[in-house]
Amino acid sequence: MVDHKAVRAILQTQLDELLARAQEIDGALCTPGSRDWEENAIESEDDEVLTSLSDTTRGEIAEVQLAIHLIDTGRYGKCTICHKAILPERLAAIPYANRCIDCA
Repeated sequence: MVDHKAVRAILQTQLDELLARAQEIDGALCTPGSRDWEENAIESEDDEVLTSLSDTTRGEIAEVQLAIHLIDTGRYGKCTICHKAILPERLAAIPYANRCIDCA
């Protein structure tokens, strides 16, 4: 049986780290660009990478928040699509998994 309290603590720590990372990325993206056009071109490329990282991080934040919500509402460990139990091995590997292997 899964210890929901322990999983929630792990997920909350992960969420806190993801939120801090998102804040750092947003701060870097808000930094004004250089007046030098060559430097500005390099910064634009960096901003594209940061935007991609931000999108990925925001997606992870949403998944972890959903998992915490599922724990809080007593629905953690069940597939959000077919409602079958998610294998404990899958949850051990990906604690924020909300779909079984068949529905993933």
